Amino acid sequence: MIDIGRVFATSWAMLRQRFWLLLGMFAVFFAIQMVGSVFLTIILAIMGAAGAVGIGAGFDDPAAITGMGIFLILFMVLFYGAYLVLVLAQQAAMVTLASPLEEASFGNAMARGFKSALPFFVISVILGVGQFALAALVFGVAGVAGLGGGTAGGIVGIGLLLLFLPVMAYLACRLAVLVPVVAVDQVFNPIAAIRRSWTVTRGRVLGIFLALLAYGLLTLVALGLPFGLVFTSAVNADPASGAPLLLLLLPFVFLPAFVVYMMFASSFMAALHNEVTGGGAERLESVFA
Repeated sequence: MIDIGRVFATSWAMLRQRFWLLLGMFAVFFAIQMVGSVFLTIILAIMGAAGAVGIGAGFDDPAAITGMGIFLILFMVLFYGAYLVLVLAQQAAMVTLASPLEEASFGNAMARGFKSALPFFVISVILGVGQFALAALVFGVAGVAGLGGGTAGGIVGIGLLLLFLPVMAYLACRLAVLVPVVAVDQVFNPIAAIRRSWTVTRGRVLGIFLALLAYGLLTLVALGLPFGLVFTSAVNADPASGAPLLLLLLPFVFLPAFVVYMMFASSFMAALHNEVTGGGAERLESVFA
């Protein structure tokens, strides 16, 4: 059983201690993402203008048009693939920076983030395929049971669907520290990283679940509830009062809170990893033990 109070205490301590480093890391990756978005916009504008010129000039070669469409699709896939890798690199870098098991080195954390991005991308694909296969199996069996007709078939189908939720929650708890396992423990082999996460969370599922539940409730109270109240008030307000204009400013009003939340999320993940590994006591253990 893990100490949930210590997890949150460590999270707040690391957030306070490395606040400006975490903020700087978030700002650097945010700037990179903005540059990438501008680049994408420029490319799309150029291709749109070229297509308009071609159509205006009577350019109606089906093969050429198909080729342009395929190129655009490939470009979008590559761009969003690169964007996903960048997001994973940011997450890994910030968790490394927030970890009590690491020295607060900005450059080392950023390098670790980019080094972790590709392995974690492969892990995401593996887990995504596994989750899809499990969901397809459960919903397929539930559908067959439901088609069987009768009360018994309906009960079996509903039971399987309800069973799917705790199974997914269990898997989420066993894999909750995958990011710090890759970035902090530097287990860059995807399969070894999954096994490492499975090993260090053994016997701690209930504690991890309660910690994640407390984290979710904190997120709801600190961020979700205020946003929902302001949004609802602005939507239901008299248009003449000017309150609906707040909807346009809402993203900017809550942006600072969102940034701090992202920083705390990294600190929480690092603190949870620190807790389940016994403060680093298990870092040198073989994942194949």
